Amino acid sequence: VTQDDMARLHKLDVSENTLNNGNVIVDSGTTDTYFTSALQAPFKAAWKQIVGKDYSHAAVNLTPQEIAGLPTILIVLSGDDSNLGDDPPGNPDDIPGYAGTVLSPDNPKDIVLAIPASHYFEYDPDNKNYVPRFYVEESSGSVLGANAMMGHDVYFDTENGRVGWAESECDYNALLTAEGGGSISVAPPPNKEEASSKVEVPNDDNIGYNDDEIGDGNTGDNGEYAIFPPKDGESKGSSGSTFSDKAAIVLEDMKHSCSSDECRGIAALCILAALTVVTIMIRRTIARRRVVRQYQEAELEISDLALDSDDESQDGGRWVDEPPELPRIS
Repeated sequence: VTQDDMARLHKLDVSENTLNNGNVIVDSGTTDTYFTSALQAPFKAAWKQIVGKDYSHAAVNLTPQEIAGLPTILIVLSGDDSNLGDDPPGNPDDIPGYAGTVLSPDNPKDIVLAIPASHYFEYDPDNKNYVPRFYVEESSGSVLGANAMMGHDVYFDTENGRVGWAESECDYNALLTAEGGGSISVAPPPNKEEASSKVEVPNDDNIGYNDDEIGDGNTGDNGEYAIFPPKDGESKGSSGSTFSDKAAIVLEDMKHSCSSDECRGIAALCILAALTVVTIMIRRTIARRRVVRQYQEAELEISDLALDSDDESQDGGRWVDEPPELPRIS
C-alpha cells in the first residue's frame, strides 16, 4: 500500500475490539462473507459516498467494466508475531499482501486481504445480473467466506494456530472450463484491451444502476455455485432427509437472502401471524370436539330415559315410571 493508495482509501470508523467481538472465522464452506452489524452504518455511508447509491442486496444490471470500477474491500488481518522463521525475507513495503509501514506503521507485517467487487458481487447467468454478497447485518461475530478467499491461496496451519494468505495466480474459472467439469456462476470477462485499461472509481453518472431493472435478488438459482451437478433423481437443493433438516435449510437460506432488518422484521411478522392462525384453528378444533362429545353424552342420557319409559311392568301392564295406585278408603 503506497501513499497514493492511502489517498483513495476510506477507513471505516469501527474499533478493532468491535470487529473481533464474537467468533470471527474463516470458512470455505460458507459461500458469502458476513460481518457484524456494527460495520453496517459506516460501510453503507462510505459506499454511498464513493458510488453515489445506497448499498443493498438487490440484483442490479451492470457490465463487467462497471463491476471493475466498484470499490475493493480491504480487510487488515493481524500478522503472526511468533517468529517461527518462515516469514518471507525483505522489506514489508515491497512484499505483496503485507500492510507495510504506510498502512500499518506499528505492524507492517499485518496482512491485507483484498476483495474486489467481482468477488463479492455474484453473477446470475440466468437473469444476467449481479447480486451483492457482502453482508453487514450479523448480530455477533463475522465469517470470511469463500468469496473473500477467492483469488488467494489459503493455508490452515493448525499445528501453529495460524492461517496463511497469499494472492493466487490460479485462474480457477479457466481450469473448470478446460477440465469440462460442472459449472460456476461467473460473469463474462471483458476483453484484453478493456481489462488492461485504468480503472477509476465511478461517479453517479457512469454507474450502471437502473432502478427499473432492480430485482429482489432471489429469482432464478440465487446464483449459488453448482460445481457438481445434481445426481439423477436428486432435485436441486434437496439436501436433508427429515423435516427438521429441510426447515434448517430454509431458515439458513432466509438468513442469507433476507439480511436487512426490514426484511427480517416482515418475515418475523409473517411467522407470528401464521402461528396465531394455527393456534386459533387448533383451539377451535378442540372446542368443537368438546361440544360434540357433550352433545353425544346428553343424547345417550335422553335415550336411556326413553328406554325406561318404554319398558312396561309385568304387573297389570302399567308403566314402570308411573306412581303406584293409592289405596282407597271406603
